[in-house]
Amino acid sequence: MNTDKLLEKDIVSHDELIEGIFVEYKKADKIKYTSAFLSSLSSDHLSFRSGLPVFAILQSFPKHKFKLVKNQKPSRISPCDFCSSYEQIELDTELVEESFEEIGGLTGFDLLDYFYYLKKTNELKSIKPKKEDYKIFLEILEILENANNKDTVKKELQKKISKIKGFKSDSEQRQALLETLGYCSILETEEHKGLLNQYTNLAIAPTKTHSSDWNYPVDWWLGKDGINKKAFKFWFGDYPELEKYCI
Repeated sequence: MNTDKLLEKDIVSHDELIEGIFVEYKKADKIKYTSAFLSSLSSDHLSFRSGLPVFAILQSFPKHKFKLVKNQKPSRISPCDFCSSYEQIELDTELVEESFEEIGGLTGFDLLDYFYYLKKTNELKSIKPKKEDYKIFLEILEILENANNKDTVKKELQKKISKIKGFKSDSEQRQALLETLGYCSILETEEHKGLLNQYTNLAIAPTKTHSSDWNYPVDWWLGKDGINKKAFKFWFGDYPELEKYCI
């Protein structure tokens, strides 16, 4: 499948996008994605950070055909039972591109988001993290590890992260980064797991409160849940600089 041609269409089917996603996923390299993520921390290249959340979600995302929700009548806006996307999808990438370039993470869970993020990250040149990148990431992890039992990532912890020297970010970018650690299963709870080993349809995943604008599962995370070091080792075990959190 030539995935370049997918983006030339005005409308694409659910099943075509699924095929395109898995073509790009097959090309994806974990080291490239994690190195790009790390390399974004001391730079202004937020696009380097954007691929990892989708790569994490694809660890358990099912390859599937469009399937109606049980007892759902077919219509133009009938969602897929597996992923909640429509059967026919308009290819408007303006907002997707903006999120990829300026937020450094996911702002939606549409198939178009997944496809675009994977394709664009695969097109990036491989990059090695710098000393400053490791330093920033270790400081983020230390803040999370030392959180009080009832701390959430939404207020105090995010405020502390915002003060890390050399880490330029706004609240939306920090939220996207912390949500990425959730998708990676690094920040999860006993009941609300990340995507490393089990699939959750993030489009309809439960939120902690009706008003919460944080995504699953980090929306449920508290300081007492800590860092899942087994998941951390899966993602970042190839970096000696981060071995402290792989034990």
